[in-house]
Formats: sequence, structure tokens, C-alpha cells
Amino acid sequence: MKKIVGAFLFLWLLSFPAPHAGAQMTKVNLAYTATSPYQAVLIITKEAGFFRKNNLDVSLIFTAGGSLGLQAMMGGDVAMVVADGSTAVASSLAGADVPIIASFLNTFPYSLVSLPEIKKVEQLKGGKIAVSRFGSATDLGVRMALAKVGLNAEKDVTLLQIGAQTARFVALQSKNVQATIITPPFTVTTRKLGFNTLIDMAQLNIPFQLTALVTTRAYIKSHRDVIAAAVKSLVEGIHFYKTEKEPSIKIMSKYLQTTDREALEETYREIALKIVPEKAYPTLPGIKTILDELAVKNPKAKTARPEDFVDTSFLKKLDDEKFFDRLYKR
Repeated sequence: MKKIVGAFLFLWLLSFPAPHAGAQMTKVNLAYTATSPYQAVLIITKEAGFFRKNNLDVSLIFTAGGSLGLQAMMGGDVAMVVADGSTAVASSLAGADVPIIASFLNTFPYSLVSLPEIKKVEQLKGGKIAVSRFGSATDLGVRMALAKVGLNAEKDVTLLQIGAQTARFVALQSKNVQATIITPPFTVTTRKLGFNTLIDMAQLNIPFQLTALVTTRAYIKSHRDVIAAAVKSLVEGIHFYKTEKEPSIKIMSKYLQTTDREALEETYREIALKIVPEKAYPTLPGIKTILDELAVKNPKAKTARPEDFVDTSFLKKLDDEKFFDRLYKR
């Protein structure tokens, strides 16, 4: 089966027309900030050959976290970065001028899991919930999810800053906390071990700009053709992700360093099919969610408009040209 899938992927890539003879391949450094299924679109786009199809020779550079990714971009080490929208918005408020040009996730895709003996959200009252860090997407996601089900994160529970997903799960296993946030493919592991899923946040459909493609306005001005090619490549990568299951799972298996078929199937179903948008427009309501949260401590956020933090011109051009319609053969 592995040989069949590999042969299929090889033949599929051969079906792409080669770059025109004499076509100039533009070298571009692009950063990603987490080894996560939420940034898998970027990896799939590269591995499936879409950047090269559009004459881009892309080098992917890992930086640990959105802040470091944006620092690398501001320093000129990378042209674009895939990072969380909250980091991009906060940086822009601080004067960085780093617009979001595309989006891969426009809501919270997390699950709130609890100890086996806790079967209802109400049982978390007086308990402790682990998040990665205060002010992070996991922190805000927990607060908003609890509010949706009638709990106050400030009064009814205690939020603890624990760190990465593995550290949070260790805290849960040792009963130092009663619940925590996890993401696919780890959701399968927790279920097998008997932990309960109290809230599937994706089903709540809370608008939030989670995973975004960010660049600088200066780079847009001087390299508009490169940005256009990158956005087009990623749009094609999303289409591949959604419609070519087996090659996509093969790429994810390598990227996420797991061969657990059940976990990969769940990741594909819950992320690729359910919440990655066909049209990768940033979510203005999701940016407003971020601004509302930042406004508690940053007065600039109170008067800021979500539209000021995006540049959708590249996606709109593809839309106007009916590129999405042709891609999905509507």
C-alpha cells in the first residue's frame, strides 16, 4: 500500500507542467512557527510541488513561535511567515505594519479534555485548567468556550500557564489540573486513555484569526509578483489538501512524525475537511475578537478597525478571475 501511495503521488506530480523553459525561479524564505496540523497547508503546498509550479523556489524555515517568526521577517531573513493572527495584530498595533494576506484557520480548533471522572463542564467549577501561556490562543479559546457554556473563567475556574501540549497533558495525567486544551492528532490518544472531551471548540464556531500568512507592506510594494505567486500556490495547496486524501496524509505523517493511521485520519477529517477554508480570506470578525481582547490593556486596539490589519487584494484578484470556481470545478 505504501508503494502504491508513493507511486500515485509521484505520477500526480508528473502531471504538472514543468516551468516554462527559461522561466526564472525566484528564491524565497518562508517561516512557519509550529509543527502543527494547523500549519500543514504550508508543508503540503511545498511537498506537492505548487510553489515550484508557480516559479518559486521556497525554503521553509522553522522559528519557535509567532513572535520569533515576525522578528525574522522584520529583520529580512524571511519574506513571509505563517503565524497566529494575534501576534500579527499586536505587532501591527505596535507599529510593525505586517498585514495578514491569507488565512488557514478562522476559528478555534481545540478540544477541552478532562479527567475521566469529570463528565460535564459544570464539574470544572473550582477546578484548574491548563493553557499554554496567558494571552495565547489557548488561553483566549478556553475563556470564550467557557463563556459559551455559562462559566466565568475568572471566577469559576483557575487557569494555569503550563506550556506546550505535552506538558499540559502530563499535568492532566498527574491530576495537577482537571482539564486542558489539546489538538488533533493528540485527541485520539486522550480518548484511548479514557479522558473525556467536554467541549469541541470547532463546533462552537467562535470567530478567531488563528493561523495566518503574514508579510510586510514594504515587501508587498517591492515584490507584489512574489506574493501573488505564493498566495496562488497556497490556494492550490488547500485544494490538494481537501481533495487528495492519501497523498496529503502521507505528507502529514512525515511532517507530524506519526504513523498512527487513526490519528492521521482524524486530523485530516477535522482540519482539512471541516475548518480549512477553500477561499483563504482572513476573518474580519476573528480579528475583531483579537482586538477586543487586546483592548483591555492596549487603548490603540479600542479604535482600530479589523480591515486595517489585512490585505486581501491577492485573494480578491483570484476570486475575480474565477480561479476558485475553476479549481473546484463549480
